[in-house]
Amino acid sequence: MAKEADDAALTWSGDNDPTHVSGKVLPTVTASNSKSKDAAVGQIEKPNLHPLLLVFFGVIAGIYLLYAVGWGVDAFTHSVPVAGVFSAIMYQLGEFLAIASPLLWALAGWVLLKQIPTRLLWLLVGVILLAPWPFILPG
Repeated sequence: MAKEADDAALTWSGDNDPTHVSGKVLPTVTASNSKSKDAAVGQIEKPNLHPLLLVFFGVIAGIYLLYAVGWGVDAFTHSVPVAGVFSAIMYQLGEFLAIASPLLWALAGWVLLKQIPTRLLWLLVGVILLAPWPFILPG
């Protein structure tokens, strides 16, 4: 009797159903209406990137994040060296843009540039141009 109760716990009521399909079912797409079916399913073809490129993009994203932190540390450790309200506001706006610039550059490079070599080139140019020099070379 205990054997039957154990076996019953491991079965489902629909196991013997002939319409039951187990596993992943992929939709079939014919050549005539492939665009409409892809749009209906929501599949967008994206180019497969080489794993080394993905690692490189991750390292570059980390560098840009560290740059934003470096600009933030520099901005919050120094006081506003200008006199006047307008000059102080403009100085603080410049600090905000300096903090946001690495993140905006990376986002623009990732979204606007579709060709991989061009994207790599502009991300590397950003690594050179956007370095937080006041944080790197204090003086």
